Amino acid sequence: MTKYEFVANQLADRINNNEFKYTKKIPTEDQLMQEYNVSKNTIRNAIKILTKLGLLYPVQGSGMFIREIKKYDTIFLSGTRGITKDHPGTHIENKCLHIEVIEADEKIAQFMLCEQGTPIYYIERLRIVDEVPYAVEYTYYNKNIIHYLNKEIVESSIYQYIKEDLKLTFGFADKYISARKLTERESELLKLQKDDPAIIIEDNVYLANGTLFNSSQITYNYQLAHFFMTAE
Repeated sequence: MTKYEFVANQLADRINNNEFKYTKKIPTEDQLMQEYNVSKNTIRNAIKILTKLGLLYPVQGSGMFIREIKKYDTIFLSGTRGITKDHPGTHIENKCLHIEVIEADEKIAQFMLCEQGTPIYYIERLRIVDEVPYAVEYTYYNKNIIHYLNKEIVESSIYQYIKEDLKLTFGFADKYISARKLTERESELLKLQKDDPAIIIEDNVYLANGTLFNSSQITYNYQLAHFFMTAE
């Protein structure tokens, strides 16, 4: 993890824990430089991340203010935070439904941007927020990049493992939103009715060097999930 990513994560946690509840703004660049013992460039890069995520907005001559999010059970469409970061203060459980290594066929190779025959981790898991089924996730990871995954990692935080243990830096993500009806299995997992509406996000995540390493299709509980992004 780079210094600016560390600072961004620390500030995001402080914002989510309401540390700046009364001022509605974060400390100045100079104060943050002194607090984290980093350069001004590091602080500015961290602030860019939080601004892109929709956590901060600038007021000329006054500093960086905290954006009020009306709903706190919100998925941020900007960035690569993941459900755990999007739901601070909640209990997140990841139930591994299936994990195996497969070879990329023509279809998988096309959306994973890899050669046919590339080893791919295929994972299914149920995401549970405060004991309520929240989303069913179907995920592919390029094993040539993410060399090792197991049930323990899958039921913890895959993104945290990739960033902190594998020391890989995320770059950007492409997200596609669609809707369809729940399958019978999804309705059972999410404790909804078959043919209830399903909100789908297809998520393709790239490393900082532009390499695609992860492609997911996430089916959300339509009664619980809310989505947020900023627009300029």
